[in-house]
Amino acid sequence: MPVIRLILLSGFWLPLLACTYLALAPSPPDTVFRISDVLLHALAFIYLTFALILAYADKGLWQTFAWMLAYGLLLELIQSFEPDRTAELKDVFVDVGGILVGIGLGRLAADTVRELIRDIAGRLGIV
Repeated sequence: MPVIRLILLSGFWLPLLACTYLALAPSPPDTVFRISDVLLHALAFIYLTFALILAYADKGLWQTFAWMLAYGLLLELIQSFEPDRTAELKDVFVDVGGILVGIGLGRLAADTVRELIRDIAGRLGIV
């Protein structure tokens, strides 16, 4: 697997695993900075959607939207069965907003960011 592909895949899958753990852990770790749940959802879904677009350039934007929405709905469904967690429709709406912003960023900057990653990897001699 080419190094650039590995970087792009890691940039999506590793944060996705971390977000999934944090979303489903029975007692999430205390954060150093107290950030609102809404802001955490928005930032996570903006980043994950953008990273998904970077990692899977061949997928259409509707498919990206559907994958990320399914991920958000799945998290809320699982949280509804967790005694220390609650599923909230508000979170799904925030997730959708984050997905839309991530798609917008992807349309604007994905090619530029991919080229930047290739350039940096080339300068570091890891390509």
